[in-house]
Amino acid sequence: MFEFVQNNKVFIQVVLGAVALTFVGFGVGSYEAASDDPYLAKVGSAKIYKRDLDRALEGQPTDPASRQAALENLIRQELLLSDAHDRGVTVSPEQLRKVIASIPAFQDNGKFSPERYREFLQNRYPSPEAFEAQVKRDIVLQSQLTGIAGTEFVAGTVVNRLAGLLGEGREVRSLLLKPADFAAEVKTDDAALKAFYDANLKRFRVPERVKLDYVLLSQDALAQGLKPSDAELQKYYEEHKAEFSNEQRRASHILLTVAKDAKPEQKAKIKAEAEALLKDVRANPARFAELAKAKSQDPGSAANGGDLGFFGHGMMVKPFDDAVFRMKPGQISEVIETEFGYHIIKLDEVKAQDFAEVKAAIAEKLQRQQAGSLFRSQADKLTELAYQQGDSLKALQEQLKLQPQHSDWLSRGKPAADPLLNSPKVLEAAFSEDVLKKKHNSEPVDIGNSRLLVVRVAEHQPERQQTMDEVREVIKAELVAKEGAKLAEKKGQALLAELKAGKGEGKAWSEAKTLLRRDPAGLPIADARAVFAAQAGKLPAFAGAKRDNGEYALYRIDKVIPAPTASEAERGQLSAILGEMNANAQLSSYLDTLRQKYSVTMGKQGLSDAQ
Repeated sequence: MFEFVQNNKVFIQVVLGAVALTFVGFGVGSYEAASDDPYLAKVGSAKIYKRDLDRALEGQPTDPASRQAALENLIRQELLLSDAHDRGVTVSPEQLRKVIASIPAFQDNGKFSPERYREFLQNRYPSPEAFEAQVKRDIVLQSQLTGIAGTEFVAGTVVNRLAGLLGEGREVRSLLLKPADFAAEVKTDDAALKAFYDANLKRFRVPERVKLDYVLLSQDALAQGLKPSDAELQKYYEEHKAEFSNEQRRASHILLTVAKDAKPEQKAKIKAEAEALLKDVRANPARFAELAKAKSQDPGSAANGGDLGFFGHGMMVKPFDDAVFRMKPGQISEVIETEFGYHIIKLDEVKAQDFAEVKAAIAEKLQRQQAGSLFRSQADKLTELAYQQGDSLKALQEQLKLQPQHSDWLSRGKPAADPLLNSPKVLEAAFSEDVLKKKHNSEPVDIGNSRLLVVRVAEHQPERQQTMDEVREVIKAELVAKEGAKLAEKKGQALLAELKAGKGEGKAWSEAKTLLRRDPAGLPIADARAVFAAQAGKLPAFAGAKRDNGEYALYRIDKVIPAPTASEAERGQLSAILGEMNANAQLSSYLDTLRQKYSVTMGKQGLSDAQ
């Protein structure tokens, strides 16, 4: 769909995108529910249907998120249009004519082209009126948005202040308090461990698990053990030379063209001329190039004596290609008819890779073919032996030469460390009654890529509760991490208060490091915010930040590095960013007001139904 607003106002794209944030938090689901006809949403008296959503999404992915975003954008547009209608905003015929005439798609050499306009309408719209209604709608939307987003002014002092903040640097030293530093202060006696254990019994249950013995039948592994003989490779090369030799053929031709609308008698006349010319060529093959220059109507090759150069199989139209790849060097064809006319062809040369150059590729292909055949036959044998001698993997080892392998513990619903066993089908087989309780081999399990597994249970451990002794060290480590983090934060905040009061300066600070707002040198975001939020009128200044891993970081700010003077280009960028931010805020507020003024109700048909 042609969208005048998007094509003519870049900042409006930004604003409309940002306005989506005003819908986050309550979403479509929180709109008032409706119960009449199957529209998707209604804004005031205007309804949005599935066809409107489909038009808005034309050419875009249709996942649930994109459909939700598109519907909310249509709702915002209807809010703006409702307000415009109530305020009497209209589009005059002259205004509409100028806008349509200015669209580049409808212009030819910079001027409006009625032909291009008609062409566009035939392909996209049922009538000119339908397209003009859409353009009017877009003009109204633009006028609504321009009144808000097109009037933003950003003061130079604000730009300068922002440039100074963004470019500022600070030289800091740090002191890190870790939970482990307070391990001695954390209560980890038996009573504390037992209390934690009793409160978290479910966490310390070990699910039912098994260890498996298994064999793998792999087509790739079979291929590695196959080595076709030189005689087999040579034979395959001779039988499939065109496939493996990358054969190129050089031919010349004489073309007598036939118009597409030629009548039968005209075609017959041109064919007779071609037959006569063929007799001359065969009577004196050495004159082929001379006759091609004089008679051929192919502008691309006639001047070169009809020479077409080298080309591969399938590069020419089929009748021509078939004839060339049937011929031998020096041979002249019959008259060949194609969609271009009548050809007389001479094969000049054949160029192909020799056997030695393609031997490795042929060997690889034969390996795959032979391995595929062997895999299918061994798969049948695998199934037979796994069932008939289901009490062990011994028969599979002896007859199919498959070496048994052994797994670590595997639990239901948990991924296995071994990628071969990390398949729901393998776990389903391992925990099946036949394999787990009756101790039989499984049926072959297809794990993809021409690989089959047969598994049997080597060890089984029912679900059980771990004892406290088994998890003692785990609980201790968790208590130290949790309680140590609280102590680190408490100690850190106390130290920060002392430092700000001019006390406690004898700390072992780290080496000095320079931080920039634009490049905080790998510091966590919370740390960087704390450092640059600290008042640095009097130095040294201090800041602190609690980290997600339980650490508490203290920072000593020794120096403030003023920002360098911003260039005009940087100032321009900052001004544009601030303008967009202001416009977003204004438009968000405006749309919030409109949502209070015009009711938004959701129809019976949901987004999932509309897909």
